[in-house]
Amino acid sequence: MVKICIVIPAYNEEHAIADTVEDYAAHFPDAVMVVVDNNSKDRTHAIVEEHFRGTRHLLLKETAQGKGRAVKKALSRLVADVYIMVDADHTYPATDARRLCDELIRERLDMVVGDRVSHGAYDKQNTRSFHGFGNRVLTQLISFLANKRYSDVLSGMRIMSRPFVDLLDVQSHGFQLETELNVIAAYAKADVREVPIDYRARKEDSESKLDTFRDGARIVMFAILNAIAFYPFVIFGAVGALCLLISLVWGLFVISTYLQLGAVPYIATTIAAATFGMIGLQSITSGLILGIIGGDRRRATIADFLKGRREWNERLDALEAEQP
Repeated sequence: MVKICIVIPAYNEEHAIADTVEDYAAHFPDAVMVVVDNNSKDRTHAIVEEHFRGTRHLLLKETAQGKGRAVKKALSRLVADVYIMVDADHTYPATDARRLCDELIRERLDMVVGDRVSHGAYDKQNTRSFHGFGNRVLTQLISFLANKRYSDVLSGMRIMSRPFVDLLDVQSHGFQLETELNVIAAYAKADVREVPIDYRARKEDSESKLDTFRDGARIVMFAILNAIAFYPFVIFGAVGALCLLISLVWGLFVISTYLQLGAVPYIATTIAAATFGMIGLQSITSGLILGIIGGDRRRATIADFLKGRREWNERLDALEAEQP
């Protein structure tokens, strides 16, 4: 039997956590659920404790605030073939998670993302206009930085294979987590598929914990820093090319002025042109060196990832062969 672990980070979700747990328990009767209480101030912990008493499911406590930290703790607790990460607010139907999980196993994918956007499910339920706008902007930005087209980078439903989870070293603390998963998947050339899903409205008295502007800024900064770390030549090369262009424009202006007047009246412009030229060359050189070093590291990462995928596929093949 394929071992499935359902990871549910929870923070002040007393109005929705019971329905979430019951929904996923019904659709994944053989899975192990790991709920991580991330310093809830309401009855979230007590409700889950009551539901999990006498079962194999786990209720953990993470005192360091942040969704990323909570998920990291859960992923480090159990070994499974497939990991399902879902929010505790009961907005992601377990029927869709079951469908996506079956698709990941059948197609041997690395990650399947529940796409709330493509079929309009998110827009129908979203009551905060800036949330929808921010999601679209971040999706475009992260798609550009990761060099892969995504539709819903902030989706809280992720079905992940064991090799992909083994690849993770979660660095994000909060809602940057989903961005990190997308960037790492692109870096490792993982096989990712976005599948349209339904999306429920939040229950009454249940509020989103994501702040549009504060968390949005953190996600953007996190994505840029990861892009610099993973794709240094692209970033430094772009900066260097821009500096060289500025240097060229100002340099041509200085040269043309000198040819006309026989003197250089714009000393500051001359210095600025030379400075931007040196910065541009230095930036491109640094990006090239870091890119070569990073390329070797990326090849080693992908090689280890492929080894894990082979072992994972071998195990699933054996399990399929045992089925009557």
